[in-house]
Amino acid sequence: DGFKKLNKKEKKTEDLDDLKKEMDMDWHRISWEEVCTRLETNVETGLTQEKYEEIFAREGPNCLTPPKTTPEWIKFCKQLFGGFSTLLWIGAILCFFAYGQFITKLKKHILIKFQISVQF
Repeated sequence: DGFKKLNKKEKKTEDLDDLKKEMDMDWHRISWEEVCTRLETNVETGLTQEKYEEIFAREGPNCLTPPKTTPEWIKFCKQLFGGFSTLLWIGAILCFFAYGQFITKLKKHILIKFQISVQF
């Protein structure tokens, strides 16, 4: 359990480091020559095939990853038990309980009437 907490702390520090890197961006202030030097490319020829393969192996394909979606069963449970529907569930349970009490009293009343009518 302590190992997981350590990993979470490390992940937070990595996230903070990434945010700091984003805050230290100066791409808009530097010259084209400096941009090409940092990216190890050339404006006229672009990346070499070797450099492309190296970057592709390190970074992966240049495409957006789809956002994480909520499973359908969780969406269903949220609709079934969330918000106003919870009040409806409580009301339904109370109605069944009250109906059970009513039927019990009705059976006792009918049984008593039947016993009285049998005696006479």
